[in-house]
Amino acid sequence: MNQETNHGTHGHESHIHGVPSNIVEEIQTEWNVSPATIKPKQESEIFLSVKKNGKNIISFSAVHEKQMHILIISHDLSIFQHLHPNYDGEGKFNLKTTFPKAGKYKIFADFLPEGSAQQLAKYDLIVEGEEQDDAVNFDKELKKQVDDLMFELKLDNLAVKQHVLMTFTVTDSKGNKITDLEPYLGSAGHVVIVSEKMDEFLHVHPKDEAAKGPDVEYMTTFPISGKYKIWGQFKYLGKLYTVPFVINVPGK
Repeated sequence: MNQETNHGTHGHESHIHGVPSNIVEEIQTEWNVSPATIKPKQESEIFLSVKKNGKNIISFSAVHEKQMHILIISHDLSIFQHLHPNYDGEGKFNLKTTFPKAGKYKIFADFLPEGSAQQLAKYDLIVEGEEQDDAVNFDKELKKQVDDLMFELKLDNLAVKQHVLMTFTVTDSKGNKITDLEPYLGSAGHVVIVSEKMDEFLHVHPKDEAAKGPDVEYMTTFPISGKYKIWGQFKYLGKLYTVPFVINVPGK
């Protein structure tokens, strides 16, 4: 069992709900996995229990239609999963997933206990086997095709500790603008960003959550300079598209 104390989010960009400054809260998370030794491509189960000041939290506010968002990212940033666990009551969540390859993973749990601040819990996990890291290379061009859609990313005022406007432009493979994106979890899209060592985590939602495309805009701030990986998620014609970009955030 792994226990962690959380004090609100760090580097989190979505729906921060504050609590009075004279209230001292401690949110604890307890993690378990089954089986105890996890192997690649084997179904595994993750259990998470959430407590406040030592007592089980009963109620969680839905943020973008879900009580908890789980983000699983491999050490080399090549694997990304955005999942939503089942809630069993009494502060206990569980989910089943499969890890594609051996190596180290970090699991982020993003949730909002009712009446508290947004929380970000982290858990380190090792999948047994020979670890083969993929290189994390910068994208020379911030334009990629995912299946039948093209995604272009534009970053205005890109620098550390500055407000950065991120614009995703979505077109089809022939360059026609997509103007009928569908809501994904109640929003025009979701963006997850982590620094190279995963010590910085950003979960960002659009400025206009009802946007339909071709442009979807986000505002964020990068707390440190260096390499980051960005995953944008969009839904179109019933299909979820996940597009990754690797960027460098310069210092001032």
